[in-house]
Amino acid sequence: RWAAAPLVCGSAARPSCAAASAMAAVSGRQAASPSPFDTLSSEEPEYAGASGAGAVGAQTVGRTLKPKVEPLWRSHDAKAQKSGKRSTIYWVGKAIVGEDRAPTGTHAKGASYQGEWHDNKKDGYGVQVFPSGEKYEGQWGSGRRNGQGTLWAPVGKAQKLRKVYVGGWMNDKRHGRGTCFFKNGEFFQGCWNQGKMHGEGTLRYASGDLYVGEWHDGQRSGKGTLNRANGDCYEGFWLNDKREGSGSFFYADSGKVFVGEWADDLPKAGVYTQAVANPEQAGGVQQTSELPPVRLAEPTEVLVDALADVRHRRKAFRAANMPVQRLFSDEELEALRGAFDQARRPDGLAGPMELQALCSLVGTDLHIDRLRDVLVAAGFDPGEAHGELDVALSFEDFLRLVAVLLDDEDS
Repeated sequence: RWAAAPLVCGSAARPSCAAASAMAAVSGRQAASPSPFDTLSSEEPEYAGASGAGAVGAQTVGRTLKPKVEPLWRSHDAKAQKSGKRSTIYWVGKAIVGEDRAPTGTHAKGASYQGEWHDNKKDGYGVQVFPSGEKYEGQWGSGRRNGQGTLWAPVGKAQKLRKVYVGGWMNDKRHGRGTCFFKNGEFFQGCWNQGKMHGEGTLRYASGDLYVGEWHDGQRSGKGTLNRANGDCYEGFWLNDKREGSGSFFYADSGKVFVGEWADDLPKAGVYTQAVANPEQAGGVQQTSELPPVRLAEPTEVLVDALADVRHRRKAFRAANMPVQRLFSDEELEALRGAFDQARRPDGLAGPMELQALCSLVGTDLHIDRLRDVLVAAGFDPGEAHGELDVALSFEDFLRLVAVLLDDEDS
């Protein structure tokens, strides 16, 4: 009854003398009961000038607050969050519908995962079986294959698992060092980048041929050696999976060797001679025919001119397709990047004036006509607007322009 009474400040809040005497005359048990006014703390603020029941009518004395109860959905959601090591979790496959778009009552193959979780995502070590029947066992991160792992694929009517890949992964793609076993019997061992063979690697072909060398975006690019099963051997440069640049080819059947310039997987200019046996090797060298002597007045000059002609014809193609890492060293790339960032326009590109200033930094002063010729040689189309050169190159395009320019300087 006392707790329900409004509490007011000032003189109105104090009981009368008669009321005080009545309270003192109550029995011992009632007197021992605390007065509602005793529950007031001396530190309670006073409201000066307040009078009447409406001044502090919202306040109550001796109120007990109920403990806060966590909503049921929150506890259920916490239980549903997968974290730590869990038993096998299955995903039901999609329902199969018929031609009339009505459900057939059957489902496609589902998936399963057993392993570690974090924040409701696969994280740590685990085994995943995909709807296709493929199986992955290894490390996970943020719900994707990240780290070291092994991938199997089903083959044949018995759907027996065959090992496909062993090595590094990043964001569900092969990345780092790893070994891949292809369906046709070939296998690759080396470096991967975003799911493609990239860097140093060795590929054993189904025919028995063996390539050891550099790769770029899944293709043979750079320096590499191809040993064929019949004994032939090519050692030199590659571009877009074809022989391009200087290289030598040994023909096992005839014992002859070609050393020179290659273009689009074909020999173009060079020297063709009889191979000499290596004393450190047990096998000899075939000699099926004898080459006639050279009857040119100046064979060296003829050879130099022929090599230069091939390189000039392939200059634009090589500059546009060759990886920039082959064009410049890491130190040169860093220096050119710093110069480009200082000279480029706000849009991140370099126009004719910026290109002239940048070329002067590498030791070559270019006037507009010369710049136009170099752009054409590098495979760019320099347009014109209002009688002036209209072109804008990115950093990678600028690198290819510099490569052509330096090649012209050397020649």
